[in-house]
Amino acid sequence: MKKTIITKSDKETFDFARDFSKNLGGGEVIFLEGDLGAGKTVFAKGLSEGLGYEKNVSSPTFVLMRVYEFEKNKKIKTICHVDAYRLGSEKELLDIGIKDYINEPKTVVIIEWSERIKKRIADKVIKIKISFKSETSREIELSGPS
Repeated sequence: MKKTIITKSDKETFDFARDFSKNLGGGEVIFLEGDLGAGKTVFAKGLSEGLGYEKNVSSPTFVLMRVYEFEKNKKIKTICHVDAYRLGSEKELLDIGIKDYINEPKTVVIIEWSERIKKRIADKVIKIKISFKSETSREIELSGPS
């Protein structure tokens, strides 16, 4: 899968991510790349809502990883949301417990600042790069398994 779209607001980015979540079946790792303020957390929030998580999703910047468990979705029961900005290596990612969630069939892992992760850590990685086009618009490039 390779796809590029332009969104013109945070709401459009959120809505696109919510709709994109319908393509997920569990076991995926979503690599979110982009500059500070590009919309990675907005995307994560939309994706989470689309998967059925109804509570607030916030950036795991200072705690490194947040795990959201829920029952609404029949296929996916857990979202593991990681902020890799402060991680120096794949080993540190493993040290925070990511292995418990990678390749789990009822889990979707979202990793912000994934460009800091050099090794392939999962079977089903979807890379999403969000870039500034203007003050309000973003280019979202998706690549990975279809």
